[in-house]
Amino acid sequence: MMNVKVTQLDRAVIVSKLNKVSDKLLNLDRPDNEAELQTLGEDAGRRGYFARDFGMEEWDWPQGVGLYGLQKLDRHFADGRYPAYAKPWMTRQIGKGLPSRNINTTAPLLSLMELDEVEELSLEWVEWLMNRLPRTVEQGYQHVTTGADKSEVTLNENEIWIDTLFMAILFTAKMGVKYDKPEWRQTSLHQLLLHIKYLYDKKTGLFYHGWHFTGRHNFSEAFWCRGNGWFSLGLPEYLELMRPYLEDGVFTYLQQVLQAQAEALLDCQSADGLWHTLLDDPDSYTETSGSAAIAAGILHGVRRGLLPEEHTQPALKAIEAVLDRIDAEGTVLGVSGGTPIGKTRDDYKGIIIAPMAYGQAMTLVALGEALHYC
Repeated sequence: MMNVKVTQLDRAVIVSKLNKVSDKLLNLDRPDNEAELQTLGEDAGRRGYFARDFGMEEWDWPQGVGLYGLQKLDRHFADGRYPAYAKPWMTRQIGKGLPSRNINTTAPLLSLMELDEVEELSLEWVEWLMNRLPRTVEQGYQHVTTGADKSEVTLNENEIWIDTLFMAILFTAKMGVKYDKPEWRQTSLHQLLLHIKYLYDKKTGLFYHGWHFTGRHNFSEAFWCRGNGWFSLGLPEYLELMRPYLEDGVFTYLQQVLQAQAEALLDCQSADGLWHTLLDDPDSYTETSGSAAIAAGILHGVRRGLLPEEHTQPALKAIEAVLDRIDAEGTVLGVSGGTPIGKTRDDYKGIIIAPMAYGQAMTLVALGEALHYC
């Protein structure tokens, strides 16, 4: 773990930045260099350029994470900004026609499910996850994603990815708690344990990006920053939500996995407080969205007694670094594009950098957590 100076955060600065980042999220532009990105052709997907990912006017995982971040912010300020934005957003998306159901397009429902207007859709969707989503060997949630067109899917057959905890497993658990459905809660637990089984690296305490059941491998064995961020942010929320339904042994096991990952992450934190997009490769660029998610998850874990208090200062050091990456207009800089599983570790170094809804959102969540410490 890094030795860092004691960090003192200015609450007024954080509140100001939160409002700017929130406003920018709701009015996020497409990337300035999009004309250049469009010339990537067949290389676009490998480099992380997916046209649907930019801004907030699609229904997919970047926008779902955006809504999640806005909802978290609303809980700090209780000013109604989330429902004021989310309800008309949802109406527009339904009017345009929803995309194919898959792991990533489940993400908007993680926060929308709490709106009364989305009850029927949420119930239909969780039934789809339970009964019609393609499954891998051992009944894992296959990481099906949106295809070239929003009505199509990419099956990623027999693959599980670390992203799924945040994109679909948390939603399954929340629905199981809200509607008191033990089978939904147990499915979420099985999915979580299965992903730990095949993605957790016992030598380092970090998580691989994915697992291929047919080939029996972890692809390029990349320790991807944002993927580890999905886990470090999602697991404390899962434990808090599911604590009344977990046996003590299961709860302790999950908490210990969280602690092992947090210690491993702090061991590879860079000198400036952020994390590299390949966590164990200091030659890869430092990435803001994953770093914000990691810092938020650690601070949440400490606050809820899931992680030791000594982890607080390194996480606050990361908050300082994230604050430095917010420009005067509230744009979060240094965010990598959507990241498919790389054939090689070097593929992760070539992912484009652009303002993204999830970069804005993860920053909102991280700064919101930081408010509890100043």
